[in-house]
Amino acid sequence: MTDVSAGTAPGSTVATPTEVSTGPIRTLVGIQLYAVAAYLAAAVVPYLWAPRPYPPTWTFIVPGWLLGVPGFYLTLLGPVPGLLLAVVGVGALVATRRRCPATRYRWCVASTALVAAYGLFACTPLASTIAAFVAD
Repeated sequence: MTDVSAGTAPGSTVATPTEVSTGPIRTLVGIQLYAVAAYLAAAVVPYLWAPRPYPPTWTFIVPGWLLGVPGFYLTLLGPVPGLLLAVVGVGALVATRRRCPATRYRWCVASTALVAAYGLFACTPLASTIAAFVAD
């Protein structure tokens, strides 16, 4: 006869309370890093590149569609997306502080810091100048 604890079926596994699903954290980190990369690719790089002649169009069509179009809208929205993603990142960090694997937690800290830096930079006058350059 097998020893079966109350409330569990034989052969089933029960998750311990210290385990947490890391899928939502991975998704959040991906979205945060994508937002920072899109902002840099659509706003900062063209602003810094502006005094020079642009490279041939065929070299930046795919990056332009993958990063430039979302980055254009992120730039026009100002600091709202960056600060919102930073607040969500801090909330995820607080909620999964002890239950998340250390590596995933460090990734979340790093991506939250980057997106917070983007959000705070978007509040500066230089970011307003860049947004006007992008909108033009």
